[in-house]
Amino acid sequence: MARSTTFTYTVTVNSSKFVIDGNSQQYVVLFPGCTYEFNQDDNTNNGQPLRFSETSDGTHNSGSEYTTGVTTSGTPGSATAFTKIEVSTSTPQRLYYYSSATSNYGGIVDIDYQFLLSHQLVTSQTSAGNRFLNCGGGEAPAELTQVDYINMTTHGNANDFGDLANKKGQGAGSAGTSIKFFVFGGSSPGETNSIEVGPMAGTGTTVDYGDLQSTKQSMSGTGNSTRALSLGGYDAPARSDVIGYFSTTSAGDAADFGNLTVGRSSPTGFSSPTRGVCAGGYANPGGTSNVIDYVTIASTGNATDFGDLGQARYSASSNSASSSTRGIIAGGATAPDGSASNVNTITHITIASTSNDTDFGDLTASRSQASAGSNNLRACFAGGLTPSTSNVIDYITIATTGDAIDFGDLVTARGYVAGASSNHGGLQG
Repeated sequence: MARSTTFTYTVTVNSSKFVIDGNSQQYVVLFPGCTYEFNQDDNTNNGQPLRFSETSDGTHNSGSEYTTGVTTSGTPGSATAFTKIEVSTSTPQRLYYYSSATSNYGGIVDIDYQFLLSHQLVTSQTSAGNRFLNCGGGEAPAELTQVDYINMTTHGNANDFGDLANKKGQGAGSAGTSIKFFVFGGSSPGETNSIEVGPMAGTGTTVDYGDLQSTKQSMSGTGNSTRALSLGGYDAPARSDVIGYFSTTSAGDAADFGNLTVGRSSPTGFSSPTRGVCAGGYANPGGTSNVIDYVTIASTGNATDFGDLGQARYSASSNSASSSTRGIIAGGATAPDGSASNVNTITHITIASTSNDTDFGDLTASRSQASAGSNNLRACFAGGLTPSTSNVIDYITIATTGDAIDFGDLVTARGYVAGASSNHGGLQG
């Protein structure tokens, strides 16, 4: 027997409040892909139409009625009266039900996207294991919402994934698990603090997950299966040394983790299952940085010195190009004039052993502000500035030093891209 995807709530009124299935002003959780009918045929509903809004108490609180996927029938208090909503991936994560006639009747409706994301992983497990997403990009006033993806095992051009809910350019941070990807901070066009989440195995539009501790751009991110880290960034008017973290399993705001050894913007972040590493960046004061530092992901606290880059640079490959043992830093700029000083250098470190970086090879072209992602065999680098915006995707075999090889092209050429992958070093045991 097929599982029903249509559900009915019984609505009554008591003490000037909507009562949902016997509970006054009931908190309601709905699931994407399902339809919900709020039945108002009980005579206590007379004169009180139930409606939805993105604003608490709707039109009584300067909000507007939400009508996408919503149908109504009949007169409240009479037979066949109902308000029906079809919930999709584009339905706002939080709505409110209210009476269009009288204030303070309703309550909260939350859309359970965690269920959706888990479900999509179950139905698309194979493609998620090697996926590399390229999110947003651009700089003011031309930030983008574009999200592309590739399967890192198969050479070829990127495919359209969908869009970010909000524009995120100028170096947003990002992180990925086998189930979800996260994009946070960046410019839209001003600095933002929003964290967005989408299904690693699916397609569509991201949704709100929470907020960083402050608005930032030109940052990096990494993490493992349980924690995502935000690393440094530009928090006007200074370069930030703040490390934030949030749970990858439960939506919510980021919390303070500790501090980098040096405050800087545009660093490179990557991880093993236990360590998060932050390399290079642009410090203020101090200029282009060669600092590498690390944290233990499971334990909050300040970063520890790891070693130095042989060539100080910032805006190198942004996020999570690593295996469980080796971290990769690719490209970047060596001076404050940005694209005029781009390099093609690829270097690597052994994440478990503190040391300076070692030469690996070269990118196919000198560029900065590219994204990065990896699986257990390959690291990919996409887009960036050459100095013009690039659509090129390169790849390397992480275990074998050598020059990068052309993989394919992004859907849209752009720099300042945030990259997230489903099987990077932080997810490999």
